[in-house]
Amino acid sequence: MFGLVKNLMGGKSSPIGIDFGSDSLRLAQVAPAGQEWKLLAAASADVPSHVRHDNNARLQFFVQTTAMKKAIPWEARGKIPIDPGHALLRHHIAGEVYQDQEAKCEIVLMAAGRDIVNHLLGMAAKARLDVVGMNVEPKAIVDCFTHLYRRKNDSGITNFFVDIGCAGSRAFIARGPHILFARAIHIAGDHFTRAVATSFGLNLDEAKLLRLKLCNAGGAAPERRQSDPDQQPQREEGGDETRMEGMAMLGAALAAARGSGSETRRPAPGGGAGARPNRGEANAAAVAANDTQQQVLRIEQAIRDPLNKLIHELEGCRRYYEATFPNKPVDRLVFVGGEAKHRNLCQHIAREMGLERRLATRWSACRKWLTFRRRRESTRRSRSQLGDRPGAEHGSSG
Repeated sequence: MFGLVKNLMGGKSSPIGIDFGSDSLRLAQVAPAGQEWKLLAAASADVPSHVRHDNNARLQFFVQTTAMKKAIPWEARGKIPIDPGHALLRHHIAGEVYQDQEAKCEIVLMAAGRDIVNHLLGMAAKARLDVVGMNVEPKAIVDCFTHLYRRKNDSGITNFFVDIGCAGSRAFIARGPHILFARAIHIAGDHFTRAVATSFGLNLDEAKLLRLKLCNAGGAAPERRQSDPDQQPQREEGGDETRMEGMAMLGAALAAARGSGSETRRPAPGGGAGARPNRGEANAAAVAANDTQQQVLRIEQAIRDPLNKLIHELEGCRRYYEATFPNKPVDRLVFVGGEAKHRNLCQHIAREMGLERRLATRWSACRKWLTFRRRRESTRRSRSQLGDRPGAEHGSSG
């Protein structure tokens, strides 16, 4: 087949193959690489369910798909912060919607400045890196978590991913690997840090360090959770990793205490097993804990305004999505990004939205997927080694 294409198109052309399938339209572009062919690009579009069994309607959809790609730059003018003529546009069909009893396609549009993309490719070329592809963050995160949520009931759960970064946040909703909604929100960690800096009279670096220091300290959130009987259960992705780090720190502290115990401990005057704890040290620890709790409460008060704005934006995203796809409501929140380490912040957002919360880092998700891959590969190697041994038998004897 490839030999026929090469004879017809010549050696320097890059032909595009089109598959007009019943459920999807697929395109692939290849180019000759010596005696072989390499894939340059590939794309696909799902065929709506109501036209799959109608040949004329399906062919009309194929034509409309090409027209849609040409119409998107015009429709995007004024709706994205950059000029579509100077941007790379990629769109994704989220699903079918009906407006005035007419079937239409809900489109998720993603855009990036062409100069920024070229600059990144130039940096990769200077570093002698061969770039095989570039992906947008929502799609990369959804693909990563798709390898984690592999159970049967996970395919019917709608996840609301909240990626809270430093300069901006991203909200995107997915059901399995299929993205149904995506939006950028210009409220993120820098807004919280500025609010803390203003409240405490610190510069931005000091306020950021203070927030990192107290990100896992307990504030008033535990009492509010206990008093709220309707609170959804909350889980944490990557919790094992956090617990392991905590156990390592605890082990180091105990080892240090044992190492210095022979020098600091003295027998009790009455021949008891040991000395009583120092009341002054206990009071100092209580004062430090109380001071930490007061700082956490002040931080919560300082970031209340930007946090309420972020929650308002997230609620707007949820309302728009559930109005567009009423049969697929949001089931749970998944927090990623640098601000996901601030548990009190994520707990407050989940509590206000009344959704189940899961904390995750991109590395913890990737680490679990890589661990799964390693275990599967080691199992395959052990099975192959067993099969290569002399006298090895497979199956059971009767």
